[in-house]
Amino acid sequence: MPNDKNAKRFILITLLYPLPFVIMIFGLIYIYDPLQIFHKPYFRKATFFTDMRKQALGIIKNYEFDSYIIGTSMLENTDSKEATNKLSNDGNWINISLSGSGFDERAIVMDYIFKNQNPKHIIYSLDGYYIVNNHNNSSLDWDFLYNNNLYDDIKIYMNWKFISCAARFSNQEKCVGKIDDIYQITNWYKKNKAIFGGFDNWIKNKDNDAIKQPLIDIKNGNLKNINNQDVWGGVDILAQQDYLQKYLIRFFKDYPNTKFSIIIPTYSRLFYRMRNIKGAYSDNSKYFYIWEKSLRYFITKSSNYKNVKVYGFDDLDYADDIANYKDLPHYSKDLNSIQLDAIKNQTNILTPQNIDKYLKTVEQKIKSYDIEPFIKALENVEIEQ
Repeated sequence: MPNDKNAKRFILITLLYPLPFVIMIFGLIYIYDPLQIFHKPYFRKATFFTDMRKQALGIIKNYEFDSYIIGTSMLENTDSKEATNKLSNDGNWINISLSGSGFDERAIVMDYIFKNQNPKHIIYSLDGYYIVNNHNNSSLDWDFLYNNNLYDDIKIYMNWKFISCAARFSNQEKCVGKIDDIYQITNWYKKNKAIFGGFDNWIKNKDNDAIKQPLIDIKNGNLKNINNQDVWGGVDILAQQDYLQKYLIRFFKDYPNTKFSIIIPTYSRLFYRMRNIKGAYSDNSKYFYIWEKSLRYFITKSSNYKNVKVYGFDDLDYADDIANYKDLPHYSKDLNSIQLDAIKNQTNILTPQNIDKYLKTVEQKIKSYDIEPFIKALENVEIEQ
């Protein structure tokens, strides 16, 4: 019997011995909190990581914003201060766009916002690529942050990187992020400014990952015009409809007191003339007509909600000028300002009454787009394939 008591005492001591150390680690991480999940920074200036999937939670919880820009890279250059200035009736804006995010990912963040706040206005990008390809990210490593369970949140720090950073209370960029301006976290324009300005700049930057393959395709003649005759047996968009309903349209109905401004990103005309578009639908003609039919559906559905407006700019001449683009889809920040102006002045709004004319104009502009200058410009350019 004494041996049993000693054994139990030994087991108990063994189990409890590490407890003070664990508590100390958790306490240190809570105080350090580089993503600002629990609080604003203690003992250091506020800095931010550019990974908005993980960083957005701290901004939503600990900063006083009541209107949000939630897009992909197509809205990352939208200036939050400009939005606050131009849309002053909608409070204080912040850009928490998630680069390369499908609608499923953004729905996770929006669900959290609506469970914890009453946002006045949301600007959202209706990205054709993610609709056509029904983009779902099945390998998320951050969604637990947005489940309103504080005990889960600390898991994001349970790795050697953050524990070692906390132990040193380090201010290194890798530990606490490098952006010290909350309004510039998502801005990528400055880093890519040299690529804008014309096709000559694309050629100068021909080894850039986003440009190299399109240049190779153009040089090799891998181009095609859109043609609805190429869409065999019509277009079935039941999957796209379900995707839109599940991850976006439901918010319109559930939160009628929040305004939604839906921006259609304006891809370059050249984007639609490439034979291969990365994704499930690699044939560009099929891509365009699936997108066209999906947009018609979305315009019809969204028109049922007074708190929703959809803004389109593809019928303008902007997309004709490749100088406005750093690659096939990504436009300059001046279009983000044009988008804010449209919301302010209530222009460029798409409705069931004007969507036919809009899409007809866009289709014609794509079909008539002259790609010969690009082919000629690459005749004597060597590109490593």
